Amino acid sequence: MSLVLFGSGEFTENVNDIDEYLITKYKPKNVAVIPTAAGQEADVEKWIDMAKTHYGKFNLPVIPIEIFNKTQANDRHLVNLLADADWIFFSGGSPNYLIETLRGSLLWDEVIEKYNKGALLSGSSAGAMVMGKYILSPSFKTIFGKDKVMWQEAFDLIDYTIIPHFDHFKRQSGFVNKLVSRSLTKIKSPWMGIDENTAIEFDGKDKIVHGMGNVEVHDQNGISHLKP
Repeated sequence: MSLVLFGSGEFTENVNDIDEYLITKYKPKNVAVIPTAAGQEADVEKWIDMAKTHYGKFNLPVIPIEIFNKTQANDRHLVNLLADADWIFFSGGSPNYLIETLRGSLLWDEVIEKYNKGALLSGSSAGAMVMGKYILSPSFKTIFGKDKVMWQEAFDLIDYTIIPHFDHFKRQSGFVNKLVSRSLTKIKSPWMGIDENTAIEFDGKDKIVHGMGNVEVHDQNGISHLKP
């Protein structure tokens, strides 16, 4: 089972080297693109179009999985489109909407079944966050506000809470200190911040970083920085 989480940049030239590496290593015959996280956005179809253009450069066919809501996530006909997929990719959007739509659905059951059988699984931004231990609800804005910081359990495919766009957030004064003091220490979760246009590959026990940035890890061993 292999999992690749992106901080951002999916389907753009910024991740060309990452995707070329993944295609060379895993040799997928296709990639199923699932833009469910952006299901509430008027231009959600753009993710499919971007993916087709991007993976066309690698001659890799895209299977568009146009599942944008809970009803569709339980539509067996739509879910069956994943039958021949050997790379499954969840793009960005709202992590809360994504997890609410996927939880308990036929779609997520099918994704996990294929993942357990060896399909490569990827997520970017919101798509990466739901693979971890917890997601922040309703958004990162609560870190700086007076509202109560809330967390909900995510799908726990890895034992870390995922913070995407990490280099962007670090440029906001005090973000990391507030993130830790107001929230992550309370749920006592190891966590990792993934920079934009950067991915971390979990292949067995190995954690391999690819792309333009770094991954900052906070766990029982302290703070570490994983670099490409």
